Amino acid sequence: MVEIRPATTGDIPAIVAFTTDTFDWGDYIPEVLPRWIDDDEGILLVAVEDERPIGIARGELLSPTEAWFHAARVHPDHRGRGVAVTLAHRLFAWARAEGAEVGRLLVEDWNEPSIRNVTKLGMRPAARFHRAVRAVGEASVRTEGNGGRIVPARIRLAPSAEAQPAFTSWSGGVLGRVSRMLYECRPWTFRRLRPDDLADAAKREHFWEVGSGWALVTPADDALEVGWLETTPDEATAFLGATAALAAERRRDEVVWWLPDVDWLVDAARRLGAEIRRLTVYTIGLEPR
Repeated sequence: MVEIRPATTGDIPAIVAFTTDTFDWGDYIPEVLPRWIDDDEGILLVAVEDERPIGIARGELLSPTEAWFHAARVHPDHRGRGVAVTLAHRLFAWARAEGAEVGRLLVEDWNEPSIRNVTKLGMRPAARFHRAVRAVGEASVRTEGNGGRIVPARIRLAPSAEAQPAFTSWSGGVLGRVSRMLYECRPWTFRRLRPDDLADAAKREHFWEVGSGWALVTPADDALEVGWLETTPDEATAFLGATAALAAERRRDEVVWWLPDVDWLVDAARRLGAEIRRLTVYTIGLEPR
């Protein structure tokens, strides 16, 4: 009989044992377990059988009405038994009780087992994004193929007064429509953008005017992440080049762009030599039953 309950510090050794080598590069779960267990803004559920943890999943509220689900892991010896589905349904119930009206999660497009699982749960694709990563440094940002030098767009910190014009431009344009009004609010995590988010970012010096557009640029480890942007087809390459130049100026190793699934924008990142992966945000309604 599998029991689902909140994780405790006593579960950490057993969870670490089956989450250390999830991917080729390892896993981040062992490092964040203590913080997640003590986090009042979210919940880490554990599936237990014979008093031994065999699976985990985490949920958190990103706004009063938006829940985010992630970190689903199941011990290799217990996969295919519905443990992940059971954990997910318990997370849905938790989020619903906390007042969430919608829940979301992110899946890479190559991960067919996860896609099958979230589809069985009744989740549907909401928006696709491309995570484009480009190393920066002493090497010039150059176009693909002809080696031509990119002239980056002008870039400067934007004042909070530009938050509403930027939001209006984006929400009424193709990038806002394709992204379904979602943006990367922190690494690998998405929720709906509000004008206040841009104004708050301006106070933290994370809101930038780039050419005739704007971007949210935040430091993340050794990178600068562009989790939201508004630009045009004519300016896209120069726009991305400007943020790459900013990353080099700030002595970061790379720039990361989260791009809505728009051909001209993804092509611009490709011309700059970015490595690109496609991911999908899935969503489910959590209205009270």
